[in-house]
Amino acid sequence: MKKFFKTFGGVLMGIVVVFGILSVLCSTLLAGTPLASTLQQLGGGAGATAANVALDASGIKGKLDSELRSHAGDIAAATGLSEGQVEDIINQIDISSWSVTTLPADATVAGSFQTSYQGTNVTVTTYTDPSYVSISPWGQTITLAVPESSQNYVSYLSYL
Repeated sequence: MKKFFKTFGGVLMGIVVVFGILSVLCSTLLAGTPLASTLQQLGGGAGATAANVALDASGIKGKLDSELRSHAGDIAAATGLSEGQVEDIINQIDISSWSVTTLPADATVAGSFQTSYQGTNVTVTTYTDPSYVSISPWGQTITLAVPESSQNYVSYLSYL
């Protein structure tokens, strides 16, 4: 399961890179352009939309799903679950339906844990509302909207 989370962390770090690039472009090359002004007026919603477009275009979600499935046997051996149970969990997690969103101001932290991926430390934060998970690599925080079908599995993230 650690392989899953390392891969998941890598995907999320990719999202951070996309946010960083968009931020730099809006502050430098695109500064003063109608596109930068529009993004600034729309605020966080535009950033999340842009991040989701980039995330979907990258194919990272599909790669993560494939990586999970290719390591189902390893995950089963590490957790004591059957390979069929692991496959069911992967199906229910439904990574392709997760998306970048803005965390509500009233969100209450349920817990957090740290992991690393290719030498980068990542903090994962879960909330009492399981429809949100935040990932914080490199001091940047990205919040993901967890679809209802996946919410029962958020508590398993710390085991991955």
